[in-house]
Amino acid sequence: MKFDVVIIGGGASGMDALAKYSGRRVAVISKGLSIHNVAHPATEGVSFFEGDSVTGAELRDGKVIAVTAEKMGRIEADEFVLATGKYFGGGIVADMTRVYEPIFGLDVEYEQDREKWFKEDFFAPQPFLDFGVKVDSKGHPSIGGVKIANLVATGEVLSGNHKVIE
Repeated sequence: MKFDVVIIGGGASGMDALAKYSGRRVAVISKGLSIHNVAHPATEGVSFFEGDSVTGAELRDGKVIAVTAEKMGRIEADEFVLATGKYFGGGIVADMTRVYEPIFGLDVEYEQDREKWFKEDFFAPQPFLDFGVKVDSKGHPSIGGVKIANLVATGEVLSGNHKVIE
């Protein structure tokens, strides 16, 4: 299956990204229900794959060639948008030793010392909320410091971006 653009994530950031790609063949892959049912003119002609998860990606020469979804299988595109959210959406995963982005293996900004991931005061701003994917000035993430030219990350998955009110 081939599209012009694949947006991974059907939440607010994924839907915001649609406006940029109006008139193109766009696929939105969303684990849960996306918010596309809200009146949004950019959703006309968009293919929504709700209840599906992207499990991996194929990269070549600094570009994403395709992603693999659990149900839809291999999906090719010219451009990709990562809008998976942070921890609850599965866009950022933490284990006992690291914080990582599970689809592409993108570079993630986080505190190496796990003892500094949180503060004991529950109501204090929590450092782990600022962890996320590193991007350049145009929103392109990297893997091992190498920019991925046709991938843009947006929303909660980004380093320093969270919506908790302090």
